[in-house]
Amino acid sequence: MSIIKSIIVDDEHESRNTLVRFLSRYCPDIEITGEADSVCQAAEIIRKTNPDLVFLDVNMPVENGFKLFEKISKVNFYTVFVTAYDQYAIQAFKNHAVDYLLKPIVIHELIITVNKVAKLLEDKNKIQELSAVLQQLKSSTRNTKIALPTLDGLVYVQTTDILYLQAEDNYTYIFFKGGKKIIVSHTLGYFEESLQDHGFVRIHHHHMINLQYVEKYIKGRGGYVIMNDQTSLQVSQRKKDDFLRIIKNIK
Repeated sequence: MSIIKSIIVDDEHESRNTLVRFLSRYCPDIEITGEADSVCQAAEIIRKTNPDLVFLDVNMPVENGFKLFEKISKVNFYTVFVTAYDQYAIQAFKNHAVDYLLKPIVIHELIITVNKVAKLLEDKNKIQELSAVLQQLKSSTRNTKIALPTLDGLVYVQTTDILYLQAEDNYTYIFFKGGKKIIVSHTLGYFEESLQDHGFVRIHHHHMINLQYVEKYIKGRGGYVIMNDQTSLQVSQRKKDDFLRIIKNIK
């Protein structure tokens, strides 16, 4: 688990000390990078330290915790509300809170919440790494011709024109930019080795994709990818780890 940079926002000094003590003892992956006793002070610390997580009290003098989101132009952190008042729960989740902890803090609930944030950050980092590599692939993939054995003979195409391939029994459908489709008299396995050096990866028993045309990876049991023609293709659970590892290691 990576270190989670966090700040604590609470006008009560003793409450901040209690949370710091609990986090240091039971959540060693939390690093406290700042404390604030008001929304204005919290906004300044957030701009300086760029935290992953903010523990935020609601009921504070001058401005309540929800005012923080009006002072931050772009919210790049997760929020856990920590308060003695349960009537703010609905409003907290409308502000995209990860969790809502009531004072006095229950230690096992705090641990569960921190683990939840850690998982969200892990998934977020994987998706960011994937996006970065996809952008690199879009600018560096080689433009190479291959021969496709169709029912009428050989058809030569540019690999950069292929969006994805779909297995259908002993045949393969090849989908191109612009909506064109060709059926080829070979299995998908025939293409797997020859195309993997050109930015293609097998994500499922039925599908192989050109990574330069992936717009999004959506997390899930296996997850799925959205191609730039808005086609949604499932990533099998068995292929998921290999898929993410291949993406991460491509240079």
